[in-house]
Amino acid sequence: MVQWRRERREQFALFSLLLLLVLGLCLTGCEPQDKASEKVIYVPVLADASWLLEDGSFMKGVEMAVEELNGEYGERGFVVKTAVIDDQARYELGVEKAMELAADPSVTAVLNLQNFDVSKTTADILARSKRPILFPYGAYDSLFTKGNNYLFCGVPSFSDLGQAMALYVKEHGFRRIAVYYNGVQSQNELVTAFELALMDSQAKIVDYVSSIVSSSHFTPIYNRWEALGVDAVVIAQYGLPEAFAVLEIIRERDQRLAVIGEPIFNRANVLAQHKEAAEGMVVPSTLVLEESSLLLDFQSRYSEKYGEEADTWAVQGYDMMRLVADNFVALENPEPSVLASTLHSEEGYQGAGRRIRFEPGGALVVDIAKLPMLTSRNGRFE
Repeated sequence: MVQWRRERREQFALFSLLLLLVLGLCLTGCEPQDKASEKVIYVPVLADASWLLEDGSFMKGVEMAVEELNGEYGERGFVVKTAVIDDQARYELGVEKAMELAADPSVTAVLNLQNFDVSKTTADILARSKRPILFPYGAYDSLFTKGNNYLFCGVPSFSDLGQAMALYVKEHGFRRIAVYYNGVQSQNELVTAFELALMDSQAKIVDYVSSIVSSSHFTPIYNRWEALGVDAVVIAQYGLPEAFAVLEIIRERDQRLAVIGEPIFNRANVLAQHKEAAEGMVVPSTLVLEESSLLLDFQSRYSEKYGEEADTWAVQGYDMMRLVADNFVALENPEPSVLASTLHSEEGYQGAGRRIRFEPGGALVVDIAKLPMLTSRNGRFE
């Protein structure tokens, strides 16, 4: 009897041990299997966080897209993630962060909103990972002329903007144009396109100015403009504070002179501080939003979620994130290089704000004639 009881205890102990082993395998094995079945779409936003979040509308659009995408595709095993990768507007740190993202195998695509002088370097670093690199706020035109299939510009090129400004000049009958130009590569691209687009018209550039530092410094320049019969001035200035400083000096002398600026002036928080000087000024829009039920529906959902109207950049953030994720899901977890090829499709992608298509080199397909010119009225471009 004692022997029988000992054998029973040993059998029970062995059974208990086996049961614990089975439970342990379930606890340690089942969850990783579920995790492994997840198809993660990770799209980080590389930018100066303080600048990006100051207005916040772009990231609100991104975050709204992430929330909706997870609701739509979660049951199919897709998980959409994003994060702001802060380069603090520093060149060295920006390059370092780009190298980290390029080496991270979990990255699906990158939204690059870095300073253009940084992104001209980091674009190639990121593209070597053979993942789509999108520039929702743009970059130097030259990046998209090299045949790199992994770079995509989300806004019209500086050349497009220059041509749109020239079209406005011709349509409004301006004939003698002064160009204030002080900047870097982007300003050069814009002004060159502007000048070339005027060659077949009666409008002529009669003066170039590279520096206006004070009212007294501007006096002889303005006297020259009067003698030349200047009826409109184009401002292409690198740096937002510097651009508005030049505008203030010009407007202090002449409130009636037509001023056509680059889109850098269209920043709501700064524009409000200079609304009197900017009144009546014209700039090209950086996006062409198409009126549709999709846009109205997005605007309604955005307003309900955030308690404010969706501006252009909220639409851009939403569409750029969904452009990547919707194509990723449609392709059923593709290789990044396949995803990049799909973004070059001829039919493009229908977003909430517009149909998005790219040229072979990654420049945005733009109809110059449909690019709106916005006029500043009471501190707002419309």
